[in-house]
Amino acid sequence: MLKLIIRLAYFCVILIEGLIITRIALLGMNANLENNFANWVFNTSTMFVKPFGGIVTSSLQINNFTLELTPFVALLFYIIIAFVLSELLKSFSRE
Repeated sequence: MLKLIIRLAYFCVILIEGLIITRIALLGMNANLENNFANWVFNTSTMFVKPFGGIVTSSLQINNFTLELTPFVALLFYIIIAFVLSELLKSFSRE
């Protein structure tokens, strides 16, 4: 049962991380937000990225390229949380 919970937790975190990585890629390509897929990715990932809005400056501009930093912070946070939760769940294992 514990292995199932760990797998479900990993699946959820990987799904969230995939959305955030797709958001970063779309931002890097300067995607058109009127496109249905790009709009869905941005709307869905916003609820996972928004809590990290004030931690760092929102964007970094290099020449004409603007890089949004908040998704990177969110991605790092979710990676750390996934690791900590998996280790906590493994510590309760009887194996």
